[in-house]
Amino acid sequence: MFVHIWRMRARKKSVENYEKFGRQVTLPSLKKIDGCVGAHFIKIFQARKPEYLWLVFWRDHKALDQARTNPLWREQIKKFEAGKFYKSIPLEFVCESLESFTVDLGKPQPAAKPRRAAKPARAKKPKPAEPEELSAEETAPAEESPEAAPGPVVEEE
Repeated sequence: MFVHIWRMRARKKSVENYEKFGRQVTLPSLKKIDGCVGAHFIKIFQARKPEYLWLVFWRDHKALDQARTNPLWREQIKKFEAGKFYKSIPLEFVCESLESFTVDLGKPQPAAKPRRAAKPARAKKPKPAEPEELSAEETAPAEESPEAAPGPVVEEE
């Protein structure tokens, strides 16, 4: 695989337009060119002045050479130059990738909804016993006795 790297300083006044151009013109054009296997449009984070890198990955050197003659490539370069986005002529490197790896980040997954706390198990109320036939003695009101009186029991000394 070959990597075509562009390094460019942008004019401060044209930063927004250049970033829009990169996203809306350059990247879609590169996607359509046979042999282009990926591209990264990068803003250099620590640069004092607006500076950008393009890393464009090609299947092989022949694919890159053919891309340079592709009408889409030429049209995109003309639009880039007409936009006067750059402060100085971009530096250009063609590199051969010796080894690499890629991690598929995929789409971010939404955060899982918090689980509801399990409801405490309710103690089952015992079923009331079937009423039995009570004798007359059992149904008669109990006589009042000190032992049966409600409230605290006071012991005598």
